[in-house]
Amino acid sequence: MNRYIHLVVYSGVRLHIVVMKTDSNILIIIVNYKTSHLMPELLHSIIEEEPISILIVDNASTPETFDVLCELNDPRVQLLASKQNLGFTGGINYALRYAADKMPHIKYFFLLNPDAFSCPNLITNLKSILHENPDAACVSPQIVHMDGSPWYAGALINYPEGKVLNIPNVQPNRQTEYYEVDVFSGCAALFDLAKVIRAGMFNQELFMYYDEADFSIKLKNLGYKILYAPVYKLLHDVSYTTKHISHLKTYYMTRNKFIVFGNLMSLYHKIYFMAHELAFHLKNRRFKNAYYHLRGYVDYKKGKSGSLFS
Repeated sequence: MNRYIHLVVYSGVRLHIVVMKTDSNILIIIVNYKTSHLMPELLHSIIEEEPISILIVDNASTPETFDVLCELNDPRVQLLASKQNLGFTGGINYALRYAADKMPHIKYFFLLNPDAFSCPNLITNLKSILHENPDAACVSPQIVHMDGSPWYAGALINYPEGKVLNIPNVQPNRQTEYYEVDVFSGCAALFDLAKVIRAGMFNQELFMYYDEADFSIKLKNLGYKILYAPVYKLLHDVSYTTKHISHLKTYYMTRNKFIVFGNLMSLYHKIYFMAHELAFHLKNRRFKNAYYHLRGYVDYKKGKSGSLFS
């Protein structure tokens, strides 16, 4: 396989591109923010029968982290460097716009967290499921913790409470290759690109968190199915990228919950959620989290969206 490295400019942004010859119609999208050190092991875990392309979006991490990415010795990889942190949703959309412009042969894309580890032929098997189900927009595998315990086995939406309920275990009576659920997992999901474009791509106003629920609702409103395949597994070091910034998670989880479900939740559950979360943070002396919980709601009422820091 021929491999060339050069710099180009795409939409005003400096890109580091690894150009390769491939017949792949599958693109893996990895949004990176200061997790470059995880990439070698992640890339090593991606083993597929058919050729694939990998697009890593560096979300304005640091020059040092981008330099680490530039040293990756993997002919499947292309790198895009953003000048600003676009968030998870913005990073995905940026990659999709680039793919639509520069990679017209792509028909499927696989979202993959940098703190996850794939299994041999995982994506190829998921592609077969989408091919068999033309009314499906995406499919996620079963996702387990590093110790093998279950984490994602499909997810359901409780609209009155504004909750996304992760199913922690494979349902005993659903030991099938795949079945329909309400929400995919943003950690690992294979999408039909044409259906995603028709749905308007991901909501950049959310920045991160609740984006899976928001986009799943959009897809289902268009008549598409969200599938879950319990027979295929992926390992995930859960919340590695946000374990040290929990107050930011608190902010986005509060604000985005209301952005996505504010018109669907009952007044009782709105009040209960705000009071319960505030009491929890104060009881545990998490005063910074309590502040950002309240700020998330205030910003929602003000109509603020996107990055907290914009």
